[in-house]
Amino acid sequence: MKRKVVAILSVVALVAGLMATMTACGGGGSSSGGGSDDKTLTFWTHNDEDSWNESYQGIVDAYMEAHPDVTINIEAFPYDEYESKVQTALMSKEGGADIYELWGGWCVDFVPSGALEQLPEDVEKEVRDECYPNTYGTLENDGKLFGLPLEYNIECGGLIVNNNLMKDAGTQVPKTWDELKEAAKKGTQMKGDDVEVKGFDFVNWDGVMYLWTSMILSQGANYLNDDGTFNVTSDEAKKAWEELASMVTDDKVTTLSGLDDGSDIEGYQELYAGQAMMVPRGPWCLAEGQNDFGLEYGKDYSYVAMPFYGEEQKFANETGWSLGVASGLSDEKKALAFDFMQFFFSDEIMIGHNLACGTIPAKKAVAESEEYLKNFEYAAPLIPILEGGQFIGMFNTDVFKENVNNVFSAYCKGQYDSADAALKELEDNLNKM
Repeated sequence: MKRKVVAILSVVALVAGLMATMTACGGGGSSSGGGSDDKTLTFWTHNDEDSWNESYQGIVDAYMEAHPDVTINIEAFPYDEYESKVQTALMSKEGGADIYELWGGWCVDFVPSGALEQLPEDVEKEVRDECYPNTYGTLENDGKLFGLPLEYNIECGGLIVNNNLMKDAGTQVPKTWDELKEAAKKGTQMKGDDVEVKGFDFVNWDGVMYLWTSMILSQGANYLNDDGTFNVTSDEAKKAWEELASMVTDDKVTTLSGLDDGSDIEGYQELYAGQAMMVPRGPWCLAEGQNDFGLEYGKDYSYVAMPFYGEEQKFANETGWSLGVASGLSDEKKALAFDFMQFFFSDEIMIGHNLACGTIPAKKAVAESEEYLKNFEYAAPLIPILEGGQFIGMFNTDVFKENVNNVFSAYCKGQYDSADAALKELEDNLNKM
């Protein structure tokens, strides 16, 4: 899943200071050294965002400063070609890297294939003891772990609010689902039959699926059966589906443009541009309001807790960015790769990396620490609900989203006779995945 992450200005000094301390004023921007072949590792990453690359480089430099005989070469690739490049290298088991930065969703394919090395027992124990279980869902196979989670990927539970539009609408931050619906209606501005300002824009590639599954879970139901097959025809699923559809077709607090118009502009960007009042999204996009739109956080826009639909604070989330070691390495290289990963997994490195990247740490103690929250105020609405996250499931989440979005769009356009018919077809399609 492609996500734009912009470094948080308020933590740059903190992260820079941390990296300087770790490198003891050494390193400094290049991954070069004089190790033997078994002491030289190649580390593949995506290079869409400077913040991520600078963080990885600082961590690699710190490790090499502490291990002068080791060389770690970072090779970064554009995100749009990175997944296919990683897939080719891992599945062919030749011509790739020793350590990979992996999006968790890809590991549905990579882990069962034997392309990645199992974590050493001591590292696996650390991950299980210290991380939220839903952060390593796709890294697990046959009760064993094959990767190290770097983040708690979360797209549910936080609501971006355009404070100026909310004030103009004469409404306040909603505390309940009913209040959210009323605020959305007040914040929607129409010009004839066209929506000019969306009161509550949840319709995008990620938004419909995450919100709908959360609404099912918060009612005490599940979208999965015990055997892992899909169950989206339950009364709870239908109730949530009809609720979301009515917000598009009846209340008209948003439109289907986020699914249908092929635009790269997302709802949160429309909010920053004054074209949406409330948007549910993860914290990764919040700095963009300041950095790209010149807005002031806390004055022009805020990030608040989003009301849950049901009584339980539950939601689903994917395994996010992780690290994996390629199978088939020499014993010395494998040991070195895992030693670097253990170095990365230390609390001080993890907090610096997550702050630099604007993400929630996978490690409980780091995510819930005073230091993290002090330097990443955006996380405040999310920390209290992290235990309510459920691993989304061992399936291709892009295919899941595509099916949900296609049927939701068609249903809102009147292409099904009933919600029952739409959800039955959706369930059948999903169970063919």
